[in-house]
Amino acid sequence: MAINKKKNLILYLWEQNVPCTAAELADVLNVSVRTVKMYVKEINALAHHKVVLSSNKGYTALKISDLSFLDEPQTFAMSYAERSVYIIKKILIEHRPLNTFDLCDELFISYSTLKSDLAKMNTLYQIFHVHFSTQNDLIQIQGSEKDKRTLLSSIIRQETHSRILDLDTLKQSFSPAEIEKISQILNDFFKQGTYNLNNFSYTNLLLHFAILIERVKTGNSLSEIREIMTKNPEELALVRQLSDRIEQDFSITLNAYEKNEIYIFFKTNINYLVDSNYDKLREVIGEDVLDVIVKIMAEVSQLYSIDLKHESFIIPFGLHIKALITRASLGKYNRNPLSEKIKQDCPIIYDIAIFIALRLSEIYQVAIAEDEVAFIFLHVGTEIDRQNSSNDKLKCVLLCSDYLGLEKKIYAQLTQDYADEITIDAVVSSYEELERQTFDLLITMIQDERNYNYPSLLILPFQLDKQKNEIREKIYEIQQVKKKELIFNHFDHYFHPELFFVIENGSREDVIQKVCDKMEALGYVSASFKTFVKERENASSTAFGSIAIPHSVHMDAYQTKIGIAVSRSGITWGNNLVNIMLLIAINKYDKQILLTINESILSLFENPEILSRVKNTSSLAEFKEIILPNL
Repeated sequence: MAINKKKNLILYLWEQNVPCTAAELADVLNVSVRTVKMYVKEINALAHHKVVLSSNKGYTALKISDLSFLDEPQTFAMSYAERSVYIIKKILIEHRPLNTFDLCDELFISYSTLKSDLAKMNTLYQIFHVHFSTQNDLIQIQGSEKDKRTLLSSIIRQETHSRILDLDTLKQSFSPAEIEKISQILNDFFKQGTYNLNNFSYTNLLLHFAILIERVKTGNSLSEIREIMTKNPEELALVRQLSDRIEQDFSITLNAYEKNEIYIFFKTNINYLVDSNYDKLREVIGEDVLDVIVKIMAEVSQLYSIDLKHESFIIPFGLHIKALITRASLGKYNRNPLSEKIKQDCPIIYDIAIFIALRLSEIYQVAIAEDEVAFIFLHVGTEIDRQNSSNDKLKCVLLCSDYLGLEKKIYAQLTQDYADEITIDAVVSSYEELERQTFDLLITMIQDERNYNYPSLLILPFQLDKQKNEIREKIYEIQQVKKKELIFNHFDHYFHPELFFVIENGSREDVIQKVCDKMEALGYVSASFKTFVKERENASSTAFGSIAIPHSVHMDAYQTKIGIAVSRSGITWGNNLVNIMLLIAINKYDKQILLTINESILSLFENPEILSRVKNTSSLAEFKEIILPNL
């Protein structure tokens, strides 16, 4: 049967003048989108070359004279993970009764393999409070309707493999026409006027509404209620209108429990549009929430020297936090597929987000998921980027001969073109004046051997546009030199021979404990330091591949120090195997060191050769011999 469908897939593609989507092929063949993709994979593998071609527009097929290779009774079985998803979606979306023996034939597995799969699924998915069993040779999922929906939502998200959930992805699991219809409803109700619906919330609502509608259509309605903290009459009226629209468009009846669930979707995903004034914000989110946010932002300012108290930041952030608290109180969260990339690329901003999440968790006594931390990061990161902090800008001096009369023109062009990278602190006309200046880079129109006494860049006044690449390369070069100098000049201050450890075996907790205890014994940190390090680690792993950089969110070390642990075999660190750990204790006067360490030393470990050499070191001296020459 499957062989005939594979042939029919190719024959259908031959008849078309344009590429066909997986959804279209699924309708033609009366199979799921996942099965279509499996057929394509099997066809190409059996042919030993690509017969079915894939593009962003869909599938096409090469015209070949012989399809006999599909007559061979071969197939390519799904993996266990694929089979488990297949089973769950068949039961919860397609509502197919799955006979165990038919399913074994369909998946080309033995009955014992299926029983083993179900046992694994009961272990893997027990966090969803569901149980897989067989009764009268039919596979069943036992559990509450709420838990079944949570499970379904989770596996659909897993299928994105860290990509952003979008309409096309949802159409692979649900009817494309119904997804379009739900999308239109959301646009009509929320993407205009009073409410703000970002892309993440939009797709989140799409998924939840699709599951709700699909389950209710087949008689699987909720029979329990989750109470929300407060109910606003205006919001309730809107939810009633929304519920009526869903009932009308999908020809279903929603009970009181389903309507309450829709209200929860509303409260946890949608923000009000608020003009730039605190009074309106206070009215929408409440005096208590606003006070908490302002208090935490003051703490962020004190710890990280970053001002997040501007109205342009507080208003959208306050709206987000109000919704986040509501979600957390209900045990719900929005998934952010960018979490891992964010954590790796911008560790300092991510740490600020972690700090905010920990404080919110402490104040409101709720658990805040790591995906929610990534949303906090996006708010904070956007604001920091907007402020264009000048901390990393190079201090420059412009040297011009006074008779040229070009100072103002050159100054204006340089400060405009390189505003994010440099500041010109002085314009001088002689080397005598230059002697009295402190700067990172000399920009000069004068060709003189004395330029070699300074980091300098010779510019041609009428060819600045042609020199843009040269100027940026020089700026980058000086920036890198400054970072390296910081490490060179302070290496012995930040590192200590007694804070270097070779670990043969041990857990993440053991290694953190050992290094923290030694730091405390040497008088660099307080007794509470290791508690704060563990608190930060529990909030979100600090491992990036084979490197880990645990630290406290509080910059209250007596002295800034970095402990090192190397392991040839590796330390089990959550889902990672860590070979090098840098445990950082930061004093508030050395805030820049965390960024410098991340950008300078950690970048070296991207080189496999250096990583291999470092993890085999046995002393700080050996570590230093490898690191410093390669900075």
